[in-house]
Amino acid sequence: MHVDLFAHPVSFRHGVSRAAGRIAATGVDGVALALSYHSGRWLLTTSEPGAVVDLPAGRYFPAPGADLLGQSKVDDSGSAIVEAIVASGLRATGWVVGLHQSAIARRRPDLALVNVLGHHYRHALCPARPEVVRFAGALVAGAARTGVSRLELEAFGYLGWAHQGPHEKVGALLRPADRWLLSLCVCGACAGRFTAAGVDVRELAARATTAVRAQLATPRPAAPDTGTDLDAVLGEPLHDAVLRVRAEVTRDVVAATVDAAGPVPVWLRATADPYGCAGKTAGNLADLVALGVGLTVTDLSGDLDALRREVAAARAFTPRVGVGWSLFASATPTRAHLEAAASAVAGVDTFSLYLHDLVPAERSAWLRELSTGRGRPALQTTGEVRS
Repeated sequence: MHVDLFAHPVSFRHGVSRAAGRIAATGVDGVALALSYHSGRWLLTTSEPGAVVDLPAGRYFPAPGADLLGQSKVDDSGSAIVEAIVASGLRATGWVVGLHQSAIARRRPDLALVNVLGHHYRHALCPARPEVVRFAGALVAGAARTGVSRLELEAFGYLGWAHQGPHEKVGALLRPADRWLLSLCVCGACAGRFTAAGVDVRELAARATTAVRAQLATPRPAAPDTGTDLDAVLGEPLHDAVLRVRAEVTRDVVAATVDAAGPVPVWLRATADPYGCAGKTAGNLADLVALGVGLTVTDLSGDLDALRREVAAARAFTPRVGVGWSLFASATPTRAHLEAAASAVAGVDTFSLYLHDLVPAERSAWLRELSTGRGRPALQTTGEVRS
């Protein structure tokens, strides 16, 4: 099992080689470097402890001639950082956030997800739009040229109403079914796909709108199975048809990224939950695996049972399964929690830990001790060097 650390270019700004060496000293096998990322405001713990940095959204590589819909280029540092990571004896993965593109969605509302109430989401591009599919392919192609040995793709599918950037407030209880209903897109491209599949888009929007407004007026508890609530809202035939269409749209955009990556292997941040809409790609896992991708499943909240379920579901479709886990104090309060997580996912291809320079610095020592044989065998790194 490989052990990787997620990292952002901001952590390399005071010396690329020095930062890569600092990570290598933890004993991990590799770095998943953010090459395209959303905006953020971080309190750093390692490269400059106590510094508050504002991260602009955009990419960290040039893409001359590519139609990236005006996406901002932060700088060209990606390739140099990748080179330093490899020179430090680590493998380099390119971490690419795809359709969570607030600046583009605000500037081009015609490409944004349009929910059933007619609201344009200012953070989410719609994967059914041909321009967005081309953007996704061009973004991945550029990332693949930075020298990485693999790619980790996040947010290459439908997104929900949450995580738009500003402080979000909701005072009513939303069920998983309601969150999924609010992720349904009825833009022109999606309406065309639905109509071709025999779905009455007006009926779909009306049923979904009625259900969401009813929940906001008088919150009801969720059924044990989300599908039960959605059958009650949409009726089973319409519910099934919508799932099929969204899975086909997702497959098409992922296929475009796999083609664009060329020989660089693609790993997809995915979920077996067909109602997932928070950055993990939801769809028909069998169809996605058939495209040649590996599956990375994550639980950044610290829920080991949920992580075990995701791993088991992914393994039913492919042996190429990786795991993302958070080293944040909220998810991994003690070293014992880290050991338990590693034991729970023993045998996966990669155990990727989130996120260098945001977690307490002492956790680097945890990794170093575990990698030198003083910890549980489940977290032994491979010791392999991959460029």
